[in-house]
Amino acid sequence: MVKAKKVKIWLKLIAPKIFGEKILGEIPTDEPTNAIGRRIIISAIDVLDDMSKYYLKFSFLVGRVENDNAYLYFNGIECTRDYISRMIRRRVDRIDYVLDKTTKDGIKVRIKMVVMTRRIPRNVRTKIRKILSETIGKEVENLKLDEFILRVLSEDLKKDLEKNIKKIYPPKFIEVRKVEVKTPLSEVLKKEAERKQ
Repeated sequence: MVKAKKVKIWLKLIAPKIFGEKILGEIPTDEPTNAIGRRIIISAIDVLDDMSKYYLKFSFLVGRVENDNAYLYFNGIECTRDYISRMIRRRVDRIDYVLDKTTKDGIKVRIKMVVMTRRIPRNVRTKIRKILSETIGKEVENLKLDEFILRVLSEDLKKDLEKNIKKIYPPKFIEVRKVEVKTPLSEVLKKEAERKQ
């Protein structure tokens, strides 16, 4: 006897509130609950309707499913490798910096920065890293996750960093290379439920 195949259900992917809760596409599943926790990678062009952000990709997780809608939760943004590679030139120092912090609403994030300058001494690189640590650390601690992400996307954070770094040495290029949410999805959903009570 042949087993009947389960019918695939198509779920609409709903963007988080900060991105207008618009439909970003569809995914198939045999059981709606099986979609929870699934990672979805989407180009920033589709999320933001902004061609200038062609070099960014978003990572989302399906957090809950209601009817035929799969609601997405922000999990990270990342610059494409090609974009960063194009910025690397000869006779340039590359400063990579990684910082783990917790946002005002209790979400742990990891921020990866890259700064390019002309050849500089080690002590200048140390001072630049200190500025990155202090500026980004203050931003993350004083903002909710959504607010921080909007600061990154608007490039306001980048402008503040550039202004502060210029006091030490003018950077040729500065970018928030990656933001990752390190808090597990289950904890994020729990925090959301507590806020709604």
